[in-house]
Amino acid sequence: MTEEYERPRSKPAAVSGTPTAQELKGLIDSGRTGDKVSFPDPGAAPLGTDDEAAGTPDTPARVAMAIRHELKNSWDNKPPPVREGNWLASGAESGRPHSPNIQIYRPQLTSVLSIANRITGIFLSIGAIGMVVWLIAAATGPQPYAAVQGAMTSWIGQIVLVGFTFALFLHLCGGIRHLVWDAGYGFELRSIYVSGWAVVGASVVLTVAAWVASLFMAA
Repeated sequence: MTEEYERPRSKPAAVSGTPTAQELKGLIDSGRTGDKVSFPDPGAAPLGTDDEAAGTPDTPARVAMAIRHELKNSWDNKPPPVREGNWLASGAESGRPHSPNIQIYRPQLTSVLSIANRITGIFLSIGAIGMVVWLIAAATGPQPYAAVQGAMTSWIGQIVLVGFTFALFLHLCGGIRHLVWDAGYGFELRSIYVSGWAVVGASVVLTVAAWVASLFMAA
């Protein structure tokens, strides 16, 4: 993996002895921190944006600590240029490769669930259209209804219905998770991953339970 992808060609912004959040963002955008490839990410706000807007930006010491933390696992062996002081000189860099993911960042549970939440929303919209087609067929007459019902009860139709069921519960559980976040809870890193795996597990359990219940009702 390391040899397949080129190192970032863009140079990171020079880091001063009193670094700012914008300098930290420049290092991340340059790819030097190893979190992503060399590409500016307009969606990533600099560290401490809210604090800066409030007139209380992070201290240079806090930003320096964040930069040391970001660079300690970087794969580029050359430290960024330092104009003043040597507070960054001790940053150890190990050679972590860059990941060619969807756009910039490597896939993680948080990003995968975020993307899945949007994809399941699309699937549910398609499923709603399918339900309307089924209702129209039922209201039209026996032959249209039998055709649609036959498609739904085929093995392909059953697989699609299982997929729609899982999409429903994943979207539902993900929405509950977001409601908890909206209330201001669960933002700790460990809590985010625990809730993420809980969403996946609950979606699988609810999908299986729904299909087992439907089989018992049909028997």
